[in-house]
Amino acid sequence: MQGNKSVIKLNSGGPVEVNSTMRRGIDKKTGVFIVERIITYSYGKRKFSLNITEVCKNDIVNIVYLEGSEETESGSSATLSMRIIRSDRYGVLCNMTSKLVGSYDMVKKNYSVPPLPESELVCYFCRQNGSGGCFSIEKKKSNNNFVEMVKATHAFVVDEETINVKMKITNEGGVGLRVKVEGPVKLTKDYAKLVFGRIEEKMESEMGASTLSLFINAMDHLPPPNN
Repeated sequence: MQGNKSVIKLNSGGPVEVNSTMRRGIDKKTGVFIVERIITYSYGKRKFSLNITEVCKNDIVNIVYLEGSEETESGSSATLSMRIIRSDRYGVLCNMTSKLVGSYDMVKKNYSVPPLPESELVCYFCRQNGSGGCFSIEKKKSNNNFVEMVKATHAFVVDEETINVKMKITNEGGVGLRVKVEGPVKLTKDYAKLVFGRIEEKMESEMGASTLSLFINAMDHLPPPNN
């Protein structure tokens, strides 16, 4: 097992301890090989972990699991799990599940506005202390609805700053699913809001334009008023 520790110093508060580890293992009976990357944050009484697990066989990665979980000292927790599966017909299949315990709440927004990537924004927060974070997921599709890439970003929010990890999953034929991880990196909350806000802004703009176009088209087909 490989691992390293680091500290991210925040301008708005104390340091965040970051621990990154990587584990590899094989099931000799099935031949399934697993690579697991675990990134954990410790900030005061807050604990967060991000698990990225690749499941492969015959040197081809067929399944990737992403799971982010935050918990408080009082026992409240929020867990978001994502399963990504390689598909020859559809490219990348994925689904997300969530589990909230205690004082956590969650807000979700979904957008499907072709030709823009299909997007989902999930934010969770603790009612007791106001802590929380956000996941954004984008699915880039080709013209025939083949999912070429899934991008997931997690933002761990601490006062006026965030710690972000970006993950990009693509289906690369004989290689299978390929996972690229960037971070963790420190950003200001304003910048994080700008990044997440751009997704919503593009979606809302396209939806508004489509609605206006439909309205104008419908008006053109209305029968003339009776005199």
